[in-house]
Amino acid sequence: MLKQLAPILLIGTALETVWLATLSLGPLRGRTGPFLGLMAVAFALCLWAYLRAPLSGKRDVWIVLAFALLFRLTVLPSSPWQSEDIYRYIWDARVAAAGLDPFAHAPQDPELEDLRDDRIYPMLNSKPYRTAYPPVSQLLFRAGHGLFGESVVAMKAVFSLLEFGALLLTWRLLAGMRLPLEPLFLMAWNPFFVFEFSHSGHSDSGMMFLMVASVWLLHKGRRAAALLSHAGAVLSKLHPALWYPLLLRRAGWKATLAGMASGAILASIYFEPSSLISYVRTLRLYYRLFEFNAGIHYLACAAGRALLDASWEQQTGPFLAAALLAVCAVVWSRFPIRDELGLMHAGFWLLTADLCFATTVHPWYLSWAAFALPFLPYAFMTWWTGAAFLSYAAYQYRPVYEPAWVLVLEYVPMYLLMFLEIRKGGPRMERLRAACRSRLSEDARQDARIRGRSRIFMNDPGQR
Repeated sequence: MLKQLAPILLIGTALETVWLATLSLGPLRGRTGPFLGLMAVAFALCLWAYLRAPLSGKRDVWIVLAFALLFRLTVLPSSPWQSEDIYRYIWDARVAAAGLDPFAHAPQDPELEDLRDDRIYPMLNSKPYRTAYPPVSQLLFRAGHGLFGESVVAMKAVFSLLEFGALLLTWRLLAGMRLPLEPLFLMAWNPFFVFEFSHSGHSDSGMMFLMVASVWLLHKGRRAAALLSHAGAVLSKLHPALWYPLLLRRAGWKATLAGMASGAILASIYFEPSSLISYVRTLRLYYRLFEFNAGIHYLACAAGRALLDASWEQQTGPFLAAALLAVCAVVWSRFPIRDELGLMHAGFWLLTADLCFATTVHPWYLSWAAFALPFLPYAFMTWWTGAAFLSYAAYQYRPVYEPAWVLVLEYVPMYLLMFLEIRKGGPRMERLRAACRSRLSEDARQDARIRGRSRIFMNDPGQR
């Protein structure tokens, strides 16, 4: 038994060592090189576990989950060096606790002057802009604030817990669908999930949890509850709304309309007409003014400068939106949806297209699609979750600057792998894992034959 568990225990211990070393670096924006090196080691160890460590039963899975929890608890108390979003969550909750509408005022507005302090307010980014976080995210902010006050670690813990809850649901759904359990490593031990949700505490984990819960409830035949959970996911991050035409095909129009109606009712309770208008305007500003770590958007802008000597930074939006809708129309109408795995497969491509045509792709945004990796172990998305850490190199410059080599190293392999997997008709990681396991078994059989021949040679004088 110990021999079978040895790879899991050794790799898990090595990963914990990496996380402890990461904590020792201190402020990460001043130690970009060592930070990226450690994340590369953690990513390599995760892949090694996926490719070489079999999960043969509940005992093995429990050990994997125990290590996963240990990694998250290890980084939870640290300061969120690479993102200030957690401070905006606390600020929005503070505004709401004071009886004010967080959608009605930007942090720097004079109406909120009495709420400013020397600890949270200076850490806010985008002070001139009103909040862009939807109602369910705001409810989670208020819950964390109400239970634990203005503790950064406690607010991070809320979203770390939701991410770990999504991991547990993923395990049960994999088992229910009778799928291989080894891809669980791609979520449980992937440094992307550990860092973005336990170290940085991003609120996208609320969407992840509700999306996995929605698919799990559909798998259990509970359509109404599934659509209610999906409505919650939409009101956490909006992007899962792209799934509604798929849900209409899988769950039927009654359950889908009921889910959409429940979401609309919750939104109407939370939004006043004026604050809803302000929220929509804020979203438009974010999409028009912000850009970071984009792929196709940056390529289009570079083409405009090179070919026409024109600045297209503000002009690509409508064309990217049209391209996204075209891809969505193909997926909505033609992608096979025979079961919940088919639903997740189609939804994965919708949200992947959303990321590909976005003008801003912060690393944690990948979770919109990457939460499906245990079910659909695509090599391109696996690569992307590791390579996205490179975008943090931009923060070592003042002002922030994105080196071209980062974008090339992140996106060229990602799109090459995507092209290969689309051409081959599906994820390739499971075939790679099967090949590695086959090679490992063959090596073990060869070693056994050599040991057997050695024993014969030593025990038979006639062979000497």
